[in-house]
Amino acid sequence: MVTSVYNGKNAAANERSVIYFDIETTGFDKEKDKIMLISFGKHERGEFVIKQIFAESLEEERDLLEQFADDIRGAGTWCSYNGIAFDEPFIRKKLQMHGIESELPAEHVDLYRLIRPYHKSLGMERCSLKSVEKFLGISRRDKIDGGLSVGLYNRYLETADQELKRVIMLHNYEDVLNLPEIHEFAERITTESGAVRDNCITQKQSGYLEALMRKNRIELTTDISRLSKKTASKLIDRILSGCRDGLELDGIANSTY
Repeated sequence: MVTSVYNGKNAAANERSVIYFDIETTGFDKEKDKIMLISFGKHERGEFVIKQIFAESLEEERDLLEQFADDIRGAGTWCSYNGIAFDEPFIRKKLQMHGIESELPAEHVDLYRLIRPYHKSLGMERCSLKSVEKFLGISRRDKIDGGLSVGLYNRYLETADQELKRVIMLHNYEDVLNLPEIHEFAERITTESGAVRDNCITQKQSGYLEALMRKNRIELTTDISRLSKKTASKLIDRILSGCRDGLELDGIANSTY
């Protein structure tokens, strides 16, 4: 197992108590496939420091996970790009399979879920990480995508070619390096009044939802006017099903896009 630490000089300057992370795997099956690489970054004394843990063999997955769990122990928030759907459940499943006890951060900020409801109105055709980076004018030295990493890693296992490892690690490093800047962008578009969600809540939905809330004495901290049609429908269905818990309903509003 190889562990490397770098100073991410090009990361956003605003310091946060957040762990930014990304993983590379040998496939999508959480039981059969392996985590080959985890990179994570955090702000330390005015710098954004990135650490990478690379498995030089498939048998080193447990060591990789133990190191990562130890490194992020005590962190309250971690941040990813589409990590709620992929990275976090993959990590949790692998920790369970290896019998590793770990208290992972309680809060997960998924930048993909924050940006996706707005990307079309902002003029982006897609909402992939590289599409957002391009929109923000972020350039990368890395020229591959995550899918290519699998083939490169299989070749590395056969040849131990250090150039292959360098290419894989550069790709994952830059995925993490740019997350703080994207985090800043996501917060701007979700808080500025001028940002408009794609498929925004309809007037009919808004009126019905407000009526349900008044009738059932439900208070939300969420701004209803900024919800999507999909989220509004989920909230309406949940209230009609008997939910009166404002915290639960706010959770639905903030985790659905």
